[in-house]
Amino acid sequence: MSVAEQVRRAALEAVGRLELLAVEAAATALAGRVGSGGLLYVLGTGHSQLLALEGYYRAGGPAWVAPVVDLELSPAQGASARASERAVGAGRRLVAEIRAENALLVVSNSGRNAVPVEAAESAAEAGLLTLAITSCSTDNRLAAVVDHVLDTAVPPGDAAIEVGEKGARMAPLSTIVGAVVLHALLAQTEAALGAAHVLVSNNVPGGHERNASLIARYPHLRPLR
Repeated sequence: MSVAEQVRRAALEAVGRLELLAVEAAATALAGRVGSGGLLYVLGTGHSQLLALEGYYRAGGPAWVAPVVDLELSPAQGASARASERAVGAGRRLVAEIRAENALLVVSNSGRNAVPVEAAESAAEAGLLTLAITSCSTDNRLAAVVDHVLDTAVPPGDAAIEVGEKGARMAPLSTIVGAVVLHALLAQTEAALGAAHVLVSNNVPGGHERNASLIARYPHLRPLR
């Protein structure tokens, strides 16, 4: 079996283990918040930050997703982002101004670092609905402090397969599988809401006009100046 085929199979197997009942339960709870005017804030650190952006202002996604992005925690910062995501107190600062009627989704493969765990704890204390996309195959702190856990089931350390004679592991799956989990959650939630908040491509007929009406309704979609 080729290495490429091993990667494909590992990704499909991980997606196939997705617990649909957990997604459906989380979507029901989230629909209650969004239906009452709330937003879903999504926070990630390192490469998990990619999923905070994945659901934000894109064709086929809902208008009620708002990313929590700190450039110090971006994967573009290289190794320094790893140190930043362990900084005590930063997680609480990032969610301090999010109001209680909203929801917070924290994305963290390991569920162990200070920023994601503290952000979830602080949000829960403030009355937000809290959710996590994480791997429960690890010694996970995040899963213990949120209302709904969406388990990616990717292996500890994230990398899925061994490559070469020295046993190096490659093909991290958390972003791939996490994106499937995220969009399953968003679509299930929006289906419960009647699909009234779905953004479309500006390149299809009527797309610009439809999106403009949603941007007017959701100010967080407007570019920051």
